[in-house]
Amino acid sequence: MRIVKTPSTMYRPRGRFPRPSPTPTSTGPRAGGHPALEFCNTYAGWGGERLPGSDWLRGYATLAVWAGHLDLIEERHVVRLRERARRQPEEAAAALDEARRFRTDLYACLTDPQDGRAFRAVAEVVEEAARLSVFTRGEDGLARWQPSPSAGLRLPLCAVARTAGELLADARRFTLRSCPSPDCGWLFLDERGRRRWCSLATCGNRRTSVRDAGG
Repeated sequence: MRIVKTPSTMYRPRGRFPRPSPTPTSTGPRAGGHPALEFCNTYAGWGGERLPGSDWLRGYATLAVWAGHLDLIEERHVVRLRERARRQPEEAAAALDEARRFRTDLYACLTDPQDGRAFRAVAEVVEEAARLSVFTRGEDGLARWQPSPSAGLRLPLCAVARTAGELLADARRFTLRSCPSPDCGWLFLDERGRRRWCSLATCGNRRTSVRDAGG
């Protein structure tokens, strides 16, 4: 079984993988520009009223396949995690809830650098992910840190937490912006300082249409 990747934020799993619903900007390239931001962007409507379909991580299987799609964990681990989640549904639900809480804390930490509570919550998970990492050599011959399979069903969370720690230690985080659309709030890096919307094809186009209609 392999994950078929596309240039868009939506992916098409093949074989036994489920077919998730598209994300709000599935018509264009990945909006965030960094895996930690793409994780935050699995939710739409930050700061607004929770709407039906706002949370793209509707089940543990989606979380596992998402992590595989972004190359945060290996395909073989995706298959094993999905099988284990079917055998241990309560543990899988708990792992998904923890990942969602981390996503909320990470979003708060990134959008408000003065939020000490959010930073401490994120740092705790990042430090644990570091303890559960192993130094391995890939098929390309290059060595890298990877989350250890010993993390069990928390493997996707540990994988994204490592990338979150890297982003928080990267000066590029200061170029971060959020989409102003009230039903979006997606995060993205704006290193050139010229970008306003997560995607001109969706939020930008919709707001322009609303403005023109009002005029």
